[in-house]
Formats: sequence, structure tokens, C-alpha cells
Amino acid sequence: MEHLKRANYGQPDQVRRLHGLQVSATPYRAGDVLPWHEHDEGYLCLVADGAYTQQSSGGDLDCRPGLLLAHPQGHRHANRFGPHGARCISMFFMDESEGLSRLLREHRQLRLPDAGRLLDRIERELRATDDAATLALQSAVLELVASACRAEGERRPAWLRRVLQRLHDDPLATPSLQELALLAGVHPSHLARSFQRSQGTTVGDYQRGLRIELARKALAGHDHSIAEVAAMAGFSDQSHFARVFKRVIGKTPRDYRHSVQQAS
Repeated sequence: MEHLKRANYGQPDQVRRLHGLQVSATPYRAGDVLPWHEHDEGYLCLVADGAYTQQSSGGDLDCRPGLLLAHPQGHRHANRFGPHGARCISMFFMDESEGLSRLLREHRQLRLPDAGRLLDRIERELRATDDAATLALQSAVLELVASACRAEGERRPAWLRRVLQRLHDDPLATPSLQELALLAGVHPSHLARSFQRSQGTTVGDYQRGLRIELARKALAGHDHSIAEVAAMAGFSDQSHFARVFKRVIGKTPRDYRHSVQQAS
């Protein structure tokens, strides 16, 4: 798996480095596949054109124009581009405000009501060559960030942090939706809908992703067989574990262990 620092796969056709900010626009061809990777710095990605599927521990995500993705530092993902390719605007920040740091703390996706307008402005200022372009581009990006921070604050229910903390504290536990709803103080169906809207995945798939992360760390060592790792990650069936692991990570547990050991 590759680590990237303030860059993306592909060849950007436009790059601007501003004070405390780097903005790049990268086209991807139809059928392109980006392997599993993670970034050493958090960043925002705005889908400008086309479509692609992002794979991560939270499952598959359909990415289309106007969608803003917040990728925290170290977020592991892979991309499969559709029949018309795609174009993405990536924004890396050298200095993070409190709101931006909060936005980049977790992987999330936002559909902003003014995304189209701001996307047009960012694209236009990336192409511009006059001496006001730098200031105008920075202004458009900061307006996008402010809009995202406000939208995130509005749509993230106050009880969500308690539920996420419960899942992260013990990924092997099996709390029912009713138990989590009681913790949150909401109806189970409301919790299920709000959780998926906020996190982009179901409660079950989110918990499954946490367990796969446990397995990934265990497979990096030599102390346990794959069957033992499957059991440690809460899977009673090794074949089921292998299927889920490959869907999330992109490799079988055996191939993943082999690649990690070769890299070390």
C-alpha cells in the first residue's frame, strides 16, 4: 500500500500553491483503477466531473459531481472510475483552523447546496492568469470550507459521538440497534437513518470495518494464523472473513500478509 504526501495518483492538469494551501485538478480516464493507498495529510476532494466508486472500510461510495469528500490523515481507500472517467479537485491545507481540523477528523461526504456555484468559481480561478486569481481562488476554497463546516455541524446529531465511541471502544462487542438507540436517546429507526446519512454507511458495515482494521493489524505480525486472526476479529467463519476482508482491503488475508511481510 502506498503512502502519498500532498499529492494524488494521476497527472494534475492544474496546480496552484497558495499561502497555506495547495489546490490541484486531476483528470482520470475511463476504467482507471487506483490501488489501495493512504495520505500522510488530510485533504478535501471535490468531484468536478464524471463518476467513480470509492472503496474504504466503510464500504463502497458512489462519487458524482458536487460531492465533497473529507479524507482524514491515513484514511485508506481505493478508486474505480466509470465509463466516462472523472475529474477531481484536491485541496491540501498547511494551516488548519479549528473548524477545518474538525471536518478532517473523520472520513465523511457532504452534498452542499452551493457546491455547484463554488465548483465553478474554483475551476474558473484555477484557469485564470491575472494577478487577482490567487486571492480569488483562496477565497472560493475558504468559502467552500466554511459551507462544509456549517453543513457538518447542522447535520451531525449530538448523540452520534456517543454511539461512535461505543463502537470504537469494543469493536468485537455486538450491541443491538435498540441498545445503541437507548444510548443515543432516539428511536432505533431514526438512529439507523441518521447514522447512514452522517457516516455514509450502515451501523453494521461501520462496525465490520472496525473489525477488519483489527484483523489488518494482526495480519502484519507473525504470531497468529489466518484462522486465528479471523476469530480474533469476531468472524466465526474463515471463508466469510476472507470475503469481507477482500471486499474492504482489496486483497485476500493471505495476499495482504504476504505483501506486508515483503515490504518489511
